[in-house]
Amino acid sequence: MPAQEARAAQAAPGDGSVSDPDIVYVGRWDTSAGTAAVPSWTGAYFQTAFTGTTVRIKARGAVNLYVSIDGGPDVFHAGVRGTVNLTPRPLPAGTHTLRVSYRSGDTVFQGLVLDPGARTVNPQTPARLVEFVGDSITAGALTDRLALDSYAWKTGEQLGARHTQIARSGYCLVAQSGCTGLSSQFFKTASTGNQGWDFSRYRADAVVINLGTNDIGHGVTGPAFQSAYTRFLTDLRAAYPDAHLFAVQTLKKRYVAETRAAVDARAVAGDGRVHHVDTTGWLTDGTDYEDGNGHPNEVGHTKFANRLAAVVGARLDTPGATRTVAPGQPGDPSIKFVGRWDTRSSPTAYTPYWAGAYYRVGFTGRTVKLKQRGTIDFWARIDNGPVTFHDDVKGTVNLTPSPLSAGNHTLQVNYQVVAGSYRGDAVFQGLVLDSGATTFAPQAPGRLVEFVGDSITVGTTTSQNARTAYDWLIGERLGAEHTQIAQGGACLVAAADGCVGLERQYGKLNPNAATPDWDFAYRADAVVINLGTNDVGHGVSATQFQAAYTSLLRKVRAAHPQAWIFALRTFRGRYVPQTEAAVRTVVEAGDSRVSFVDTTGWLSAGDLTDSVHPNDRGHRVIADRLAPIVAAGLGA
Repeated sequence: MPAQEARAAQAAPGDGSVSDPDIVYVGRWDTSAGTAAVPSWTGAYFQTAFTGTTVRIKARGAVNLYVSIDGGPDVFHAGVRGTVNLTPRPLPAGTHTLRVSYRSGDTVFQGLVLDPGARTVNPQTPARLVEFVGDSITAGALTDRLALDSYAWKTGEQLGARHTQIARSGYCLVAQSGCTGLSSQFFKTASTGNQGWDFSRYRADAVVINLGTNDIGHGVTGPAFQSAYTRFLTDLRAAYPDAHLFAVQTLKKRYVAETRAAVDARAVAGDGRVHHVDTTGWLTDGTDYEDGNGHPNEVGHTKFANRLAAVVGARLDTPGATRTVAPGQPGDPSIKFVGRWDTRSSPTAYTPYWAGAYYRVGFTGRTVKLKQRGTIDFWARIDNGPVTFHDDVKGTVNLTPSPLSAGNHTLQVNYQVVAGSYRGDAVFQGLVLDSGATTFAPQAPGRLVEFVGDSITVGTTTSQNARTAYDWLIGERLGAEHTQIAQGGACLVAAADGCVGLERQYGKLNPNAATPDWDFAYRADAVVINLGTNDVGHGVSATQFQAAYTSLLRKVRAAHPQAWIFALRTFRGRYVPQTEAAVRTVVEAGDSRVSFVDTTGWLSAGDLTDSVHPNDRGHRVIADRLAPIVAAGLGA
């Protein structure tokens, strides 16, 4: 058995164990033991989906926890231990979602128990994450459900984002006279202790800081507070280079001038993604508080969240954001373009490059139409229903000849690959919605897998081209976004006779143009390379191939620092020693997240359309073999 398959079997995706990659941990969890996961800080939770009709959780000792199934209310389980039945009334057969948040007690997760034959499924968690930093107010102290009743949890839920609460009662910004200072403790795994947190485990898109309420009682001077806040913002920027940072005015209006000055200092330093949030008038004394010490009640936290979600959402372009582009038009932030799209050449026409690019969007109303500049074939899918093929269409194309039920809907569209003899006009010019309807950002997978290759990776000769290729199938199966950086006839090495070389073109927006460079606006969690089938016909020597493959691996690593990279043996067995040697070279140079995948014996004659290209069944066979290997890398 190849090493990757053995590793995938050991990881056992779908078994409900602590290391199951289909269980998504949100917040700071210690999973190093392999058999137990321990949440740190408050408000940490995990999500998964599962098949079958029942689910149980294994708890080491007595614990209090909240459980939401299928998006339902959070059910409180008090003082439970051992194997706890979360479904005393069995669910309907099918796939269900699960979210678990720990409150107190022996907060150690030891795995799930599922029905015989059932398995976990990737829950497709939101791509965005908002982190909240604070004291007892951010932790939800004095409310009935603590973290779940806090403005932080409520804001994250309103924004449709994953959310973390790096907060604890009594904490200050500045460490002084016995008060723990979050300006330093924030960077630790837990609320106590010195173990540093590994910031590669997640990246926040926004950080909300609500600190200063407690510092005044510990003698922290204004200049000391301002200096610490400025330094904290600087350190946060280093941890999260692209995040929006929000410095919230404390509800008791402490250190207001100093907080503003810290934000201004960062602006002067050139950081335009730091914002001060004025909370004046957000809550009313006497009605929105539990006590006289600034702790909001449940109503107060809800009001706080309603105001804060609008502020954060406007910066993140999430639902509720201030729009600068009409709903459904190119540039609408609710439309998620996956793959390499030219979104800069024209503000009214977006063009996809490479194979398998697609877009997803949510919309309200009962109908939706696509404005198509020129003739093209494309596939459209509404509400995860059947895929509809639109053949040789242009102009305003009605995607809902039978109107939908009123409400929220989702749309996914991908164009036929423009290559070879097919020269359609794959240009998106916008959507036409019902009067008064709007768009919204649908829930997006949190991970992305990129596939690099030639006509096999494109899906040439299959029934739906890119959609029925192994890479699209794997991405969908793993619940991940997926890109196909592939072109029919492409080589690894740019040959003198004109064969497009992906070692050179990988970093480009267009496979057939030297400019512009691609800006790598997305980060892949895994990259699968399947190249070498065509090079042999273009006179590429073994030495050239090995050098170019090594170079490509290094380019991929530079573009995607955290990704697991899989180098496939081509299905025709070409340049195998050179591919293996390139992998060894980068591994020996210190890159441990690169693997060679031996595909020997994966395909038989019945799996091929010709001697080279897999048919629909062949691509499914590849997906069956490769998906567990990629899943293991994603779970690493």
